[in-house]
Amino acid sequence: MPVFPQLSTGAAALYPVTRRNKTRTVVNEAMDGRLVVYQDIDGVMNEWELRAKGLTGNEWSAIEAIFQAVQGRLQTFTFLDPAGNLLARSEEFGDPAWTNGAAIQLTPGTSDPVGTTRATRAVNSGQAVQAVAQVLAVPGNYQYALSVSARTDGNSGVTLTASAGSGNAAQTFALDTQWRRISMLVALGQSTQSVTFGAQLAAGASAHFFGMQVDAQLAPSDYKKTGARGGVINHARFAADALTVRAQGTDVFDAVIGIVNAGV
Repeated sequence: MPVFPQLSTGAAALYPVTRRNKTRTVVNEAMDGRLVVYQDIDGVMNEWELRAKGLTGNEWSAIEAIFQAVQGRLQTFTFLDPAGNLLARSEEFGDPAWTNGAAIQLTPGTSDPVGTTRATRAVNSGQAVQAVAQVLAVPGNYQYALSVSARTDGNSGVTLTASAGSGNAAQTFALDTQWRRISMLVALGQSTQSVTFGAQLAAGASAHFFGMQVDAQLAPSDYKKTGARGGVINHARFAADALTVRAQGTDVFDAVIGIVNAGV
């Protein structure tokens, strides 16, 4: 499936970006005047408005190319939410969305850096390196920022990792008893359709994790909690059947691009 292009700077979009979340409520009025109200889960819609000012010719050509490929609003494409966390279940490391190592033991409900108990203690009970990891259906040649809040009760460290095809990235961080937000730039340069992101522990090591995040840009943004769906929008559409662009100068283009996801 086509993927909305990343800009040459490594950003998912130029700012400001406007995102609207719309829901629909169904009201059924009975003969006696009573009302039955419920949320229509199939009526959820997300909208993005990208005010892309100062695009280069190559950037605009890439956007125009995907617009032509999907025939405007007719077909869908993958869109990486520039205002979202690409990971699903960002605090539920035991959920099936995660593909953890077999020897990873998880204890949820520990104290976290925001004063609640939403962190998870992870222990590698095996004899080899193991990871808490999630596979995302995203291009291996885009750039990302992987981040997580972490601490340890002992002397363990943690290694943030990303892999796609033959490309691998890793960065090791020393931990102590204080929470730290650690992050790593991921630029694998692989022609793949998926990337695995994770936090790796050595044999016998343990750490507390809170709020892992992947941003489709060069540096992490403020943490955003996710549920069953992260910021990888697999059924996005353009909001209109025409794109309007204004050339402000040589190799400088401005455009407003609307994208919708109808909750598919």
